[in-house]
Amino acid sequence: MKGRWLIITYFANIDAMAPSHHIDDRLPVLKRKGIDISLLTSPCGVRSKGLSHTRVPSLAPSGIRYEVRYFLRRRTRKKTWFKFWETILLLPVYPFYFIEKIFFRLDSTWSWFIPATVAAIVITLKKRPDIIYSTGGPVSAHIAARAVSSLAKIPHIAEFQDPLAHQYAAPGKFERLFIKRVERLILKTASASVFLTRQAALNASGRNPGKKTASLYAGADPPDSAPPYERGKQFVIAHFGSLGGSRNLYYVFRAFDALFHECPDLTGYVRFDLYGNNGRNASRQIDQFPYREIVHAKGKVTRQKAIDSMYKADVLLLIQNTDDVSLETIPSKVYEYMHTGRPILALIYRNPELQDMLEVRGDIVVQADDEAAIRKGLEAYVRQWRQNRLLSPSPSPYTVEKAVNELIRLANQSLTGEGL
Repeated sequence: MKGRWLIITYFANIDAMAPSHHIDDRLPVLKRKGIDISLLTSPCGVRSKGLSHTRVPSLAPSGIRYEVRYFLRRRTRKKTWFKFWETILLLPVYPFYFIEKIFFRLDSTWSWFIPATVAAIVITLKKRPDIIYSTGGPVSAHIAARAVSSLAKIPHIAEFQDPLAHQYAAPGKFERLFIKRVERLILKTASASVFLTRQAALNASGRNPGKKTASLYAGADPPDSAPPYERGKQFVIAHFGSLGGSRNLYYVFRAFDALFHECPDLTGYVRFDLYGNNGRNASRQIDQFPYREIVHAKGKVTRQKAIDSMYKADVLLLIQNTDDVSLETIPSKVYEYMHTGRPILALIYRNPELQDMLEVRGDIVVQADDEAAIRKGLEAYVRQWRQNRLLSPSPSPYTVEKAVNELIRLANQSLTGEGL
């Protein structure tokens, strides 16, 4: 299919951010397949090169604050200067921001749908797209896409990267009610409602009886040439991604503690590398860990550096949140992990879909709150490393190209009126 697509997403071109990675990876593939892309985003990310890219800001004070802070993160490296310019630039906004938060307890990106709808109408009149495709975390992109789809009678594909109806995404009662109504509206009117796991699609259909949903796995780009694995003098287990809330190091450290208590000599062989931002709770756990010397917190790095570092690890650690959202989500890092060919120790939470995906490769999968099982998993991988028996799992079948082909199939069905 060679056609014109209007893609609406709040996030794009933001390094080390999962909601941005999904669309960032797909744009080159869509373009290579002959799709004429018009991209509409917030100003949080940089402008895309080689395609029509429109960026519009939010209207509400919360959105302005959110986007100014993103701008400053790109321009300012030192925290002191960040705080200085944040205060200077946002001082006029703060009185209105506090008033907004009193009366509108919604996500900071909620108001983006208003300018996004206006911009999308202008783009539609100019470009005459065949498909409107909304994706990403913030619901504002789907609202804008639905409005333009309804006005212009253009098929709308809505892809939900995370389930909308969850307390973590909508902490207040008013916001939860708002999110549920938006989900119901989108599933009712969109030509295709797409989720990134089968379980998320099933649960959304359960909340909205009679509404059909589809699912696809996001995938990741396989490397052009993977560097060979080299066993070093230390067993390196590495975690990539931010830590915060219930995704933390509590059970991992307890498992390490039990392992080292049983085998004290291992402390000289084990290194635990952490890439990404650590929340206060995780930072406190690191500081209080009795074997602090094995932990190497690298902080936030670029996506490419993170991927390069994955190949240098002996084992990759995956940690899911211990809450209900983990039952129907697959972290985007999973797909990057699988393309490295390194074994994974996966701490998942009640997610048989993810468990099956990893166990078929031969990875060790345990429950994220099962200290004993985590210790056994660590012990098994350390033993394999010491015996030089760490195996490289089979190549991953989950690619960006495969996900894009599924999107194009859904687009063709929408254009021909076949439905899901």
